[in-house]
Amino acid sequence: MNGKPKIVHQFAGYPGQTGKYFSTTNADGSPIFTAPAQGTFNLQQGVRNSIYQPGYQDWNLSLKKKFAITETANMEFTTDAYNFINHSNWSTPNLNPTSSQFGEVTSKTTTNPRTLQVGLHLTY
Repeated sequence: MNGKPKIVHQFAGYPGQTGKYFSTTNADGSPIFTAPAQGTFNLQQGVRNSIYQPGYQDWNLSLKKKFAITETANMEFTTDAYNFINHSNWSTPNLNPTSSQFGEVTSKTTTNPRTLQVGLHLTY
């Protein structure tokens, strides 16, 4: 590693943005990351865990209200919201230093949309 990458948060999908999650070049234009020689181990200092992908957020919410019908019977209304803030989660940046899209986030994870669930429970 020939420098320190900086988080830039310029994700793909926005006009004028480069799709970069972290910088791949120094201020002078020289590359921060270099591929190790073929057949060798990566011995560059500080490389392990030096890049973290964008934070995954999945906020869930549950609301419940219990109503007494008789002395022994109760009605409980429940509402569950999964990923209730509907936060888009970005996929991992391209970590192949030989790729032209190195450091770019090219898509977002869309496997977890907001989901609502309601329920009515009768206990007696």
